[in-house]
Amino acid sequence: ALACQPAARPVDLTAARASLLAVDAAYDSSTAASGTAGWVAYFTDSSRMIDAAGNFLVGPAAIESYMDPILGDTTRALRWTPDHAEVSGDGTLGYTWGRWTMSTRDSAGTRQEGQGRYITVWRRQADGRWRVEADLGTDTQ
Repeated sequence: ALACQPAARPVDLTAARASLLAVDAAYDSSTAASGTAGWVAYFTDSSRMIDAAGNFLVGPAAIESYMDPILGDTTRALRWTPDHAEVSGDGTLGYTWGRWTMSTRDSAGTRQEGQGRYITVWRRQADGRWRVEADLGTDTQ
């Protein structure tokens, strides 16, 4: 006998992409408001981030250790804007890309800005929330 499985509900990809763009923007706001804690809140135990040397950092503790000197520095401000999102047909995996800016102030208060691009891979968790699967950013200046 054949086992009957319920048909998968179709995914509204337009809504899923809009949802993922909103999550990426909320991730930026969370980081701006809470620094390292806001950044790490979007990672899971299996999340990966590539550091400036090209090494994989795995999990919130390793990512926090790497990012805290950057995001904990009150003379710096990291902000980003997602430009685009794509979502898999089943709605469980997606990615965003966009532009980031790191503003710094030197001891005289002079503001300098670095810029770059990023791509973030997201996985929808069992509870429906999107969390970072992998993150990579690069300088463009």
